[in-house]
Amino acid sequence: MVPDEILYRCGSFDWVSLLRIWGAVGYAPLLVLRQYRSKQFIPITHGLAQYEFLYKGDSYKKRVREISNAWNQTCRMKRMDGCLITTLKYNGWLNKRINDNIPKPCLESARSMEEYLQVVSSELDIIKQDFERKSLDSKRG
Repeated sequence: MVPDEILYRCGSFDWVSLLRIWGAVGYAPLLVLRQYRSKQFIPITHGLAQYEFLYKGDSYKKRVREISNAWNQTCRMKRMDGCLITTLKYNGWLNKRINDNIPKPCLESARSMEEYLQVVSSELDIIKQDFERKSLDSKRG
């Protein structure tokens, strides 16, 4: 469930900086929002990757202070429902779209359960015979 109001920037950053246990990471909620049928646009992400850092080195304390101060100046916006903005052509395409990432079962080589179990039991017999043969060889040798 997506909330009606979205936090989309902190201070002068065009994203939200998250302080984690070992370091900080930049997070762009507006990128995620696009996946929830919200208004389609390309949010500003320039500099997002450069703002990931670990808590070591000379300047990390300054960066943590900068992020903490930015959280005092958060910007929120109402979520815009994309369903009102999309065209009928897009809605038709979305309804007819086929997810081809999921492999379909190949019915040509499909076997019934009886055939499958028969093959498994014959393979088991072969393995059993091989084991018995090797056991006899080891007792003789």
